Amino acid sequence: MDQTRLNLWKQVFDTDDNSISKALSHLTWDFAVFSCVVEMVRSAPDEGRGKRLNGTVMELLVSGFWTNTMQGIRRLADRGPIAGPYGVCSLAGLIIDAKAVRHQLTRQVFVEQIAGLEYDYDAVEQRYWSYIRSQPAGEAILVPRELDSDPSRMRHELFDWLSGVDAGMRSPNDVIREAVFDSLEARLAQLNGVVDHAHVEIAHAATEFSRNGRRLQKWDLSDAKDAIRNLAQVAQLAGEWFCYSTIGTVLPHPQFDQFAYLDQPLFAGDPAILREIWGGLEHEISDWHDIDPRTL
Repeated sequence: MDQTRLNLWKQVFDTDDNSISKALSHLTWDFAVFSCVVEMVRSAPDEGRGKRLNGTVMELLVSGFWTNTMQGIRRLADRGPIAGPYGVCSLAGLIIDAKAVRHQLTRQVFVEQIAGLEYDYDAVEQRYWSYIRSQPAGEAILVPRELDSDPSRMRHELFDWLSGVDAGMRSPNDVIREAVFDSLEARLAQLNGVVDHAHVEIAHAATEFSRNGRRLQKWDLSDAKDAIRNLAQVAQLAGEWFCYSTIGTVLPHPQFDQFAYLDQPLFAGDPAILREIWGGLEHEISDWHDIDPRTL
């Protein structure tokens, strides 16, 4: 199989600046942060006239989170091509591209080209024991990684399930069952409602006719978590199968105190400074409509 294509799969999944794994980490990080913001709002003082929080800032936080989350899900579920001048780092696109070459994606390619392992794990194990027997007795032995037969054996066992072939009937030319790809696509299809909503409400200024029937009537934080979990689980499988990689712990562990300064006011200065900034913008923007067509 063309190694260039396999390299592209790994790039789209892991190494590109817009890769699937990076996009998932951004989504889960933002979800965790916003979950904490929701708790901050819930715990804010309420003297019967509403929460003592600045509505302007809170609205920016809320709209920013929902816009970024829905757009992020839409990007990962994009069914566009991963190659060419309009290629995208999309989980759906990766699965579609792998399905298109299913008959080339053989057991041998799965073990040797994608995972970089030796096909015959029995031969690896024989070299392991030859190496062990060649070492001085009574001394600690450091075994080279290439003499570990387990990764190749486990890769074959995984392909047994993917191909539906019994271990005793294995062939280098075995291929993945089409139903496996259908199952992955069916899981992503559960996000079609979010994708459609993002199309008409965020990515595009859809007309009323175009928006009809394509907007979500309800989508809350638990729905967002379910959607991101769905993407993460599909990405874990696609990464392991087609890229010999995984998403790992998709929520990054903070290397800093993510709750620093929350015990302090967001702004402790004179509000007059902010009013001056706002007033200046309001005055400037109020003239934007005054345009002489001869200046076009």
